[in-house]
Parts: sequence; C-alpha cells; structure tokens
Amino acid sequence: MRIYAKSDPIFKMIFGDPENKTALIGLLREIIDIPEEEYAHIEIIDPNLRVNKSYGKSGILDIKLTTKNGQRINVEIQIRKASDLKQRILFYASKMVAEQLTEGEKYDKIRKIISIMICTDHNLIEDSKEYHNRYFLYDKNTNSTFTDLLEIDILEFKKVPEKDESNLATWLRFLNTDDKEELDKMAVRNVAFESAVCKYKQLTADERIRMIAEDEEKAWKDRQAELDYAMNEGRYNQKIEIAKNLLDMFIPVDQIKKATGLSKEEIEKLR
Repeated sequence: MRIYAKSDPIFKMIFGDPENKTALIGLLREIIDIPEEEYAHIEIIDPNLRVNKSYGKSGILDIKLTTKNGQRINVEIQIRKASDLKQRILFYASKMVAEQLTEGEKYDKIRKIISIMICTDHNLIEDSKEYHNRYFLYDKNTNSTFTDLLEIDILEFKKVPEKDESNLATWLRFLNTDDKEELDKMAVRNVAFESAVCKYKQLTADERIRMIAEDEEKAWKDRQAELDYAMNEGRYNQKIEIAKNLLDMFIPVDQIKKATGLSKEEIEKLR
C-alpha cells in the first residue's frame, strides 16, 4: 500500500512533533503572515497522536498551536470530500474563539484565531481558481475590515499549476507524493523540507507506523462500504414501496419496471 504524508498519522507525526517544529514552521511561513519572532515561541497544544477509528469526521486531523502573543492556529488536512466542510470549519474556528475566555473574563483578552484547511484530493472553493484563498471578516462593498481576529486559509492541491515551483506549491506536492526522486529534490530546497522528507522516510520505513496508516485507511474504506450498502439498501426499499403503490393502482408491470428499475420477477413477487 502506498503511504503519503497526507495520511492522518503520518501528517501528525511530521508536523505535530513538539521536538521537531522545523517542518511545521516552514509550512506555516508559506501560508500565514505573522511576525517572525512569533515562530520562536510556537507551542503545540495537543502533541499526542490520536488515531481516529470512528471516522465520524471524515478523516479530519488537526494540529493546534499557540504563538508568543497568544494567537491560536489550527492546521487541518482533509483528504475526502465532505458536504458540510465549510460549516465545520466555521464552527471549530468559532469554538476556538469562545474557548479563550472563562466566565467573567473581558472580551479584550481574545487573541487572533487562524484556521488552516488543506484539501488534498478535492476542491472546496468553487468560485476561485487560486489554490490558496485567505478569508477575513470585512465589508465587500467598502473593503473595510471589521476585525483581523479571525482568519481562515484554504489550500487546495488540485488547483496547483504544474509549473508553480514556489515553496507553498511544493509543500502541497510533498503531501501527495511517495516518489523518492521527487522527495529528494524537495529535501535540498531548505532545512524545513529536509526535515519533513527525512521524517517521512523514517516513518514510512517503520513497519509499525505503516500498519497504523494502513489500518486507518482500511477502517475508512470499511466504514464507507457500510454507508454505501445502507444507502443502496435504502434506495432498493424505496423502489419496492413505489412498485407496491403502482401495483395497487393497477399500473402494468412493464411500466412499473421502467419507472423503478426493478426486474419483472421482483415486481411479480410483490403481488
């Protein structure tokens, strides 16, 4: 099985390791605009790898961190398409704002929230051709910014132009390749890429880590197969009910067959 850096446990172990923030800081520098001194004090809030077995959140994996002045950054990767992803991004960003205050604290203690979503296998923003879209709260008629305390960054690998050799485009390619030659070329770009590629090779050479990644992928496929079966079963039962109603109305079997897609034998059994 091919293992990529976008795989849930691999992504977290590369970019969520408190002992080696080089790769994470290298990635962040290409996405967000914060003072350079902030990077020296980045702290990963939840450094523990939590393997998602339920897949109730469609494979979302996040890395939460804070900066020197208390800004909170959330980095998430989304491999599979989810119809409610925009709503969930907004919900979790809002939750990160609310979590900053305890009862009785003043609102001026709220610090900036930056939510980063990396979409690797699908597009989320349909009305933009750019692969990096940055959103704030502002008036679209006057371009007046209400506040800069909330920022949402969306990155989409599928929109990256083939000839784009920027660091940001290369980071997105890093998440989506297991080609040794391509990875080696990335590693010589700078120390952040070198760190990420080295960690990736180390992890994917570890049989235990590969098993974790493969188990998660298998668990998702099994869950998806269950959902597909349930949906197909629901559609079939709906066709049966329609056929029964049409039989009660004395509609000819040939017409019921055409309307429902059921076979003649299936329809005859309903009499």
